[in-house]
Amino acid sequence: MIRYVLAVLVPPASVCGTGCYTAPPIAVFWLAALSTLYLVPEWTPVWLGLAAFFWLAATTWAVLSLRGTEADAGQDRESTRKRHVDPEQNYPGEDQIPHT
Repeated sequence: MIRYVLAVLVPPASVCGTGCYTAPPIAVFWLAALSTLYLVPEWTPVWLGLAAFFWLAATTWAVLSLRGTEADAGQDRESTRKRHVDPEQNYPGEDQIPHT
């Protein structure tokens, strides 16, 4: 539960416990929201809406990452760990393409 509250307040920090490789792209959206709020000349609905959009994108990405990690750890049906597609087995190479 704490990770989800942290995902709303500081989205990059919430996913850093599960693997920090998704934290930098989430941080870009979160920092865009903070810089929008800090650098605008005046807070109009357009600027506030843009900041809310960036913050919502970062929060959504963090929550989806947390749910995916929990599904993989618990081996739920929603987990993509067992539904991996190997492209070399499912798609032919250039030398295997049938010529018509």
